[in-house]
Amino acid sequence: MEYRCEDGRTVPIEIRRRKATRRLKLTLGLENQILASAPWHSSDREVIRFIEKQGHWLEEQLAKAPPAIALGDWLEQTPTLSASGDQFAVRIERNWAGRSEYRFTGGGSVVVLRPRKGTESSLRDLLRSFAKDALTCRVAYQARRLDLQYGSLSVRDQSSRWGSCSTRRGISLNWRLVLLAPELQDYVILHELAHLTEMNHSPRFWTLLEAYDPQRRQHEKELEALSSQLMRVGRGGIR
Repeated sequence: MEYRCEDGRTVPIEIRRRKATRRLKLTLGLENQILASAPWHSSDREVIRFIEKQGHWLEEQLAKAPPAIALGDWLEQTPTLSASGDQFAVRIERNWAGRSEYRFTGGGSVVVLRPRKGTESSLRDLLRSFAKDALTCRVAYQARRLDLQYGSLSVRDQSSRWGSCSTRRGISLNWRLVLLAPELQDYVILHELAHLTEMNHSPRFWTLLEAYDPQRRQHEKELEALSSQLMRVGRGGIR
């Protein structure tokens, strides 16, 4: 099922029916597809009519939305990765015949990514492995510096969050954090570490976070400006 834009593009439509949904609602997904939340018994025809009535709004949203972009394309345009509080240049060797690996070269200033198959999916898997190693070390460093104890650490492919902290003191981080500047990566890590003490967003939480990161307000603004674009990295575009 697709929606045809005024410029001739076609945009996929995903209908999500839930029993608790009372009315039709449209949003854009991270692949810039149309997500239609619909009541359980609504028909496809009803949903399509609703989408057509919202055509002007949809055209505006699609025009404003950053494009979904393959990870390989992003790294060609922005060839940097962050780890250990520093930023490294990136080189991809797609014709590598051995096992997927990354290594540092250039005196430690360049990360060479060698995805085994040279495909987008193998590159994404390799970068997630790099992110797991890099973020594990960085969280451990920041926790030790602040004399904090956390439980487990997972690095995942969240669709909208940069990180989260559970009541069991488990921290979960988005692998795309390695695409951020080091200070923004640290801001997210410090945000989640602050939740080990304050499991909320109360005034006490923000006071604590500002003690951890005195520039937290500026970092928040910078991260908010980048999030919509970066959350689309490593995803397919409009088909």
